[in-house]
Amino acid sequence: MVNKRPTMQEMLSKKEKQANKVDLLEKDDFKALNKAAFSVFGPVLIGAIVVLALVILIFTRMFSS
Repeated sequence: MVNKRPTMQEMLSKKEKQANKVDLLEKDDFKALNKAAFSVFGPVLIGAIVVLALVILIFTRMFSS
């Protein structure tokens, strides 16, 4: 039994879109997308701010007179 695995080209090729089909967002899709984006980027942004604050704190403690 040989299973033919798809090639990289086949996996990366775009699916053909139907000619007259229009992709519309539903009523609450924009809210859901914003909530998902904030749940990902919020902690990353908070973590970056904390790391920057720690670096500033360490350098001010080390080089203060």
